[in-house]
Amino acid sequence: MGRLWIVLAVLTVASSGCASWHYTQTKQGELHGRLVVQWIEPEEFIFLPDTDRPLTFTRANQDAITPGRMYTDGGSIPRPFRVLRNYSPWGYAPAFIIHDWLFHMQHCQLPGYEKYDVDKAAWVMSEVMKTMMEQDEEVPTDKLALYAMFEAVRSPVAAKLWKQTKEESCKEPPAVPEAAPLPPGAPRPALRQPIMQYTIEFK
Repeated sequence: MGRLWIVLAVLTVASSGCASWHYTQTKQGELHGRLVVQWIEPEEFIFLPDTDRPLTFTRANQDAITPGRMYTDGGSIPRPFRVLRNYSPWGYAPAFIIHDWLFHMQHCQLPGYEKYDVDKAAWVMSEVMKTMMEQDEEVPTDKLALYAMFEAVRSPVAAKLWKQTKEESCKEPPAVPEAAPLPPGAPRPALRQPIMQYTIEFK
């Protein structure tokens, strides 16, 4: 998310009233599928769409968002803030991936990118987070964390990053090379498994 999270230094002290109001205004949607990321180097991963159960978030207005292959770093939360409860870069991984995809769509001008701006992308991330909090018993309900992250990803820093040109910011991950055919009788090599895998199923 472009390492926007320096603004959390201010936003984490936001009033509980603002956080509660934002939570009530945020709509729930439907979240389905499997989230798989592969480690490339420290702080850099590639999101790998699952062909059988693609990660998909359907908003209350029935707009469906299905991320494609892209680079990601999860939630770009500075290390000092990771000691705080619920401020993990992977704690709300589906929401961070969906939000990263909207940025990727914008930067690479992929079909549908014109439907979103930095503010709408922030609301979508909030919607995914609230959906997780309300529908997954393993995800704690933290209204302040949701509100702080919402404000962070629509800050002036975020808006500036959103407006970067395709030439400045469109970074496509390398294509997966097709495997060469094996000689008859040759053993099939073991596949390297993704370093991280997060599976979700919401009914």
